Amino acid sequence: MDRITQHRLDEAARELIASIDPLKICELAWSFNPDKRRRRIFSEWKKGGVNVCFPVIFDGEIDSKDGEGEDEKWMVRIPLLPKLAYPEEKLRGEIATMMYIAEKITIPIPRLHGYSVKRDNILGLPFILVEYVEGKPLSSTRFERLDESKTKHIHFQLADIYIQLFHQQFDEIGALTLDENNEHWVFMKNRPLTVDINDQEVGGLDICHYLSSCQTFSSVIDYVYFIIKLIFNDFYQGRDSILDEEDARNYLYSIHMSQSILMEWVKPEYNHGPFILMHGDLRPPNILIDDDDFNVVSVLDWEWSHTVPVRFFVPPFWLTNRGVYGVCTDVHRPMYMVASQQFIDATYEREHNFYQQHPRSSFSIAEYWSKQESQDLFIAHGLMRPHHFGTIYWNCLEVPYYGEESKSMERVEAFFKIRQPQSDAVKQKALEFARFEKERRDLGIEPRLNLDMTRSDLLKKLEEMQEKRNVEEEKNEKCIGINGRGEFRTQGELEVDPRKSH
Repeated sequence: MDRITQHRLDEAARELIASIDPLKICELAWSFNPDKRRRRIFSEWKKGGVNVCFPVIFDGEIDSKDGEGEDEKWMVRIPLLPKLAYPEEKLRGEIATMMYIAEKITIPIPRLHGYSVKRDNILGLPFILVEYVEGKPLSSTRFERLDESKTKHIHFQLADIYIQLFHQQFDEIGALTLDENNEHWVFMKNRPLTVDINDQEVGGLDICHYLSSCQTFSSVIDYVYFIIKLIFNDFYQGRDSILDEEDARNYLYSIHMSQSILMEWVKPEYNHGPFILMHGDLRPPNILIDDDDFNVVSVLDWEWSHTVPVRFFVPPFWLTNRGVYGVCTDVHRPMYMVASQQFIDATYEREHNFYQQHPRSSFSIAEYWSKQESQDLFIAHGLMRPHHFGTIYWNCLEVPYYGEESKSMERVEAFFKIRQPQSDAVKQKALEFARFEKERRDLGIEPRLNLDMTRSDLLKKLEEMQEKRNVEEEKNEKCIGINGRGEFRTQGELEVDPRKSH
């Protein structure tokens, strides 16, 4: 999403948040929990990428035998409608996935207390009511500073999450949703929306021209082909998808040259499945642990969850506390591969000791991972984060597939020498970006990056931005169990008398 659009949507989201009446938040929560006395918002609201969450506490039960029961804490989670292309579809998928997880497996998630995918309620907004989970985000932990036993303990718990998700297999690439009565989960013809798809759509790039609401995929090749369209769409339609003409050349070259690599990467034996249920954003800020024993107490934020090919189901990129930009570089990639192997070993041990009786235990995900080359893992990470794919291509794929690095620019020159339409597109893209930059400066909006940086400095800056984002998310999520990125408004301890509920 370009900076101008992002600025406009951020302003619209702030206006939406300012319009929400805290009294109505409390009344809404009380309507789903009428046996409690007072209810109040007990700390700041928390703003995430596409949600705002209000923490509500209820006093003890009215009918408690000893006259006073335990307090109960909930979160009222409201989607930021200006930042969502398909808010009802997003909400239906999130709710259905939480229902499915609670019913089928034992991954800890917040308890679902209530929801509405429509606006026909006291708030006039869709919402989810969930349990407030005490804990701190895994992003507050520096893996490299932990002793071996703590690291292994975390790896074992992550392995349990991945193994259980791997056992949830479906016959198509799609997403869970609610039935026509919005009461139960179903897996029907529901497209696999992602963060990148949403960002392109709200940014005006019209990617869903290629992905209708009922579109699912029965083959990996078809799905990869769609993601290639997503990446091309970012290049051609994204207003700030490049930094300058040279960056445009390298980006467009990487998309074209990766296509044959991706067709090789899709193995025939896995082309038609299995397709695995995967969390849409399984990163440390969305994993809560307790303060003392590093036990996972909840996995949060199940929006964008969908089924993925087994080739996409790989160890997480953040095992060394670095973002995708960091781990794909020559300096940090070896450390990631070591950490990845440690996680694979932990997964194998958990599979062998605790999951041998499972009907799908004949296929060991740990053994499968052990056979993958590093390029296989990074291709998967790039396809799951298409806006990073160009960076992953240049760091992990160009040299292994096409030869020595010193000849890379020669290959780029040769590519554009015989492809006039692509050469013209690069020049046009550079002109469009110059016009965009003038508009951005005229509006007084900060740039995404300093365009005078070298490539290595840009990568370092992007990694620093990811680290800053993790710190902000840790600050927002500590002890609240929601996704947040650093914006606060103090509400105080707003109390509501149950006798004045109307």
